[in-house]
Amino acid sequence: MSAGPSNRIVLHLRALIIGVVAGLGGGLFSLGGGTLTIPLMMAWLRLDPFAARGTALAAALFPAAFGAWLYHRAGQVDWRAVLVIAVPAMILTPVVGTLTERLPGGRLRQAFGVVVIAGAVLLILRDQLLGSAALHGTLQWGWLAFVGIAEGLVAGSVGVSGGPVLAPLLVLGLGMPQQLAQGCSLAARVPAVLAGIWENGRCGHVRIVLLPGLVLGGLSGAWLGSRIALSLPEMHLRSLFAVVLALIGVRYLRPRRED
Repeated sequence: MSAGPSNRIVLHLRALIIGVVAGLGGGLFSLGGGTLTIPLMMAWLRLDPFAARGTALAAALFPAAFGAWLYHRAGQVDWRAVLVIAVPAMILTPVVGTLTERLPGGRLRQAFGVVVIAGAVLLILRDQLLGSAALHGTLQWGWLAFVGIAEGLVAGSVGVSGGPVLAPLLVLGLGMPQQLAQGCSLAARVPAVLAGIWENGRCGHVRIVLLPGLVLGGLSGAWLGSRIALSLPEMHLRSLFAVVLALIGVRYLRPRRED
């Protein structure tokens, strides 16, 4: 990245725009973080996959926490569920990040794309396939622990903070309304993001110079996206979320030159 004044301005403007897009996706669909910022940072800011992964996690922290607070104010966060999800996710994220350091990034992204598309299809068909069925009691807590494990695997390997996996699993397994699932998703990812930041920072994968623009844009987008999501009918939000998931899955399935 060039040190010229005009190039620095362009760099920070691009980071700001990426942050707004990620924050909007985070607030509206509990996506954002790596899901949207990694491809944009690789294309616009010319970061390598590992630097994009680490910087995306670092930039996701404040918008995710802010979005979770907005959902909490609207009564759309179940903090007991968040705790059960967050503990295994926080433990697994740095471990998986270290273990996958040398694995082919293309294969990891493509596997993630398949999972995301499957989740989108199941979300659309949830009512037809399962009706009002949902797990309860011990099975409910076991499912939440499984969701936390899935988040740790995704955040550690792909660098995505879990939104494309967390919210669909909460809706499918527990029958949560979409807004509640997204609020829990935003809140539960914060500890995993912290653990991922520590591991990626230790490995030198966080580009600190980009964080002011990414975070400022992310906070603005998270505020707007959360307000829109909380005002939409549940079924409309779930359908929109599924469509966006499918598009993201297709994006991750496409091979890249560096793969």
